[in-house]
Amino acid sequence: MNNCRALFSFVSDVVSLYYHSDQDVQKDPELQAWTKDISQEGFAELPDFGMPNKLSTKEELSTLLTVAIFTSTAQHAATNNGQFDWCAWVPNTPCTMRLPPPSNKDAVTMEMIMATLPDVGQSCVQMAITWHLGRAQPDAIPLGEYTEGHFTELPALKLIEKFRMKLKEIENQILDQNAGLDLQYLFLLPSRIENSITI
Repeated sequence: MNNCRALFSFVSDVVSLYYHSDQDVQKDPELQAWTKDISQEGFAELPDFGMPNKLSTKEELSTLLTVAIFTSTAQHAATNNGQFDWCAWVPNTPCTMRLPPPSNKDAVTMEMIMATLPDVGQSCVQMAITWHLGRAQPDAIPLGEYTEGHFTELPALKLIEKFRMKLKEIENQILDQNAGLDLQYLFLLPSRIENSITI
């Protein structure tokens, strides 16, 4: 949750750097065309998705951008980075079942369970896939790092540095909360959240 709040604050600050008023948002033809394209083309099959076809305020823009960034960073890390830890024990999430579910749970035997679960070859494939999907990618760029150099203005660079400091605070809080735990949850450490999905 702290990651989301920090992200919204950062996005709002950057939006305010370039859009000084709600009218600036409303009068930006490229922004409005992008929003219309997303709502009418991107969600064409979901007409009741709830996304407006135009943006009226800086807050709406900040919210939309935060949702997009959060989905491809922290939310992706929460669902992706722990896959191997959970799926490597194949009975937790079997990739296939070789027999239908039993109709009488009292008749279930160990032989039936073993005949139903994936065989060794299928289990190895599942483990390999989840390891590849969940491992840290060699070209990963952590959240808050921008290697492209799109932001060059001093005010933007200061906001990026402020965001990085907040992420460092969050990282330290997560490490403190997990200190001494036998089973630590570190998938949402900002240093382990990719700046974008690399798979």
